[in-house]
Amino acid sequence: MLVSHQHDDWRDILYCGLENQQIDFKAAQDWNDIGRVGRAKFARHFMALANTLGGYIVIGVGEDNNGNPIHYTGLTEKQASSFDPSKVGQTINRYAEPAIEFDLVKPEVDDKIYVVLVVYPFRNLPHVCNDICDNELQRGIFYIRTPDARSRAAYRSAELHGIIQRALRNQRQLLGRMLRGILYEDRQAVEPRSDEEFADLLQNGRNQARQVLGNRVWREKPFFEAAIHPQKRQKNFTLTDCRRQLEALERPGLQDFPWPSAHIQQSSLYASNEAMRGHSAEGAEPQFFWEFYPAGLFYCAVALPLLPENSIDSTTLLQLYVITLALNGELFSQLELGSELLTLTIRLNNTLDLNLKLNSAVENNPLRCHIHDIRIINSRTAGDLEGGAAAHTATQFFRELCERFNYSLNEGEFSAISKSLENFLQRGLLDG
Repeated sequence: MLVSHQHDDWRDILYCGLENQQIDFKAAQDWNDIGRVGRAKFARHFMALANTLGGYIVIGVGEDNNGNPIHYTGLTEKQASSFDPSKVGQTINRYAEPAIEFDLVKPEVDDKIYVVLVVYPFRNLPHVCNDICDNELQRGIFYIRTPDARSRAAYRSAELHGIIQRALRNQRQLLGRMLRGILYEDRQAVEPRSDEEFADLLQNGRNQARQVLGNRVWREKPFFEAAIHPQKRQKNFTLTDCRRQLEALERPGLQDFPWPSAHIQQSSLYASNEAMRGHSAEGAEPQFFWEFYPAGLFYCAVALPLLPENSIDSTTLLQLYVITLALNGELFSQLELGSELLTLTIRLNNTLDLNLKLNSAVENNPLRCHIHDIRIINSRTAGDLEGGAAAHTATQFFRELCERFNYSLNEGEFSAISKSLENFLQRGLLDG
């Protein structure tokens, strides 16, 4: 789940019904009254969430005797006002090194005020505790958030390895952003016949996707397809290798595909004879299918929500573009194919007379497509996509898409969209 301080409806967080690796609940309280130990406990949760996947600390929800968050009391105005971002940040970052990035939100839900502390995952270096406090905090410890919703010290080798791997990945992304355009912009174009290497696998994937989406969607409704692969088939990977790396994806992870949403239900990751697969649960919306072959092909198909006046939303497409590209950059890099030039083929099908809704000054003017299908091809290295180019490349795809809808993005619009997508990948926030 990508972490964001902007939610149309905070009920998805408040009423999730159970603490987990990214959500922690606290009963109503006053920051000024909880004392040094109480604040140290908050610092532990902050560091644990930031060192793992980021997440939310929700204040105003009490637990029953079994630890279930069911008492939605909210906070009084005095209690809510006591949680001031500057005071909380000053206390938390007294214990954490480097400082933790967070937002403090006070949503009003069902006529009750809550405080939600939105903790972002570390960007470059993990957070170490640099002070002690009774039994709550120890100096020199990395705290993590476990799947069973505990915020504790990392003491297993696999846990410390996970923190190190995330830090290395962040450093690679930082380096990639610095070197992008120097190392990769002038890479050779995709070999013209590289698609033939994967033609049979691609057809298999499309056949499976058609079964999941159904013939009506396949023939009549707008849907997105992506096929991503290196120049040649890989011979050294097994289904087990693919499963391990797919399950290790974090930012974004499989749970964020096709776009981050608490409402998306999908089947478990499973193996066919030739590939690892996943798809939407039966009857769930949106409908989607994805497949990854050990030979090196990622394929996906996603049915797009259709708006009034036969329109699709640009925000939905932008999220889909950037999540797909960033996920594949991370996946192929983890498979040690970071230097491989990837062929990126993206299609939008059944587009004749389809309108594109832009979140801009031209949104009142219909942007209509006059062709049946849109096909756009680009190329990037996996390391470049993982290193920060996913947002720029997604914007390039979107620019070409707009041209098929007879609209040209100017440089200001292109730059604004690209920066918004970078922010989205970092903090789960897509600007309007």
